[in-house]
Amino acid sequence: MSCDAVETRTRLLTEARRSFANNGFDATTNREIAVAVGITTGAIYHYFPSKLDLYVAVYAEVQELVYSAFEKASNDDCPFVEKFSAILDSLIELNAADPSLTSFVVGVAGESQRHPELLMAIKPFRARSNKFLQRLCQDAVANGQIHADISVAALEDMINVLLSGLARFSTVTSDNERGVQAITALKHFMAGTAVLVPISS
Repeated sequence: MSCDAVETRTRLLTEARRSFANNGFDATTNREIAVAVGITTGAIYHYFPSKLDLYVAVYAEVQELVYSAFEKASNDDCPFVEKFSAILDSLIELNAADPSLTSFVVGVAGESQRHPELLMAIKPFRARSNKFLQRLCQDAVANGQIHADISVAALEDMINVLLSGLARFSTVTSDNERGVQAITALKHFMAGTAVLVPISS
């Protein structure tokens, strides 16, 4: 693939991600994406045979972008709380750089329910996120950094809830500063410094 072709494919993925994030799978059209990229509608089929293939390619790229950032942020030598704090910081940075990343991720669950073929098509690419979270949680439990009552599965579920909730909050509010403040509050809760105990006289 030539340099021009690689650049065009990259732009197609970016514009498709923004359209899927803002308009949803059904309302996204090849014409709209083609106009944004500056190519003909027919030229899209040179890169992606169908809209489903384009959606899957966007999903795969988003997984790579997000979890590469998470992996880079979480140093293996750090305690769990520091690792997770760094992951939260990278989530803020990703959303500030391109909110369509978060919006697309938030929309995947709904799109998969409406279109079971999408769920089947993206399934092979979900391993990246699953393996990352499993390793993060297994290491934390194995190293004795998590309360004995909390299993690896429960810790993984909690992290999924927190990350998906923060992503949805960011998408709904479209206010990155509020997201920063929410994450700052979450960090205080993790550190045990959110609730101040009054000093008795």
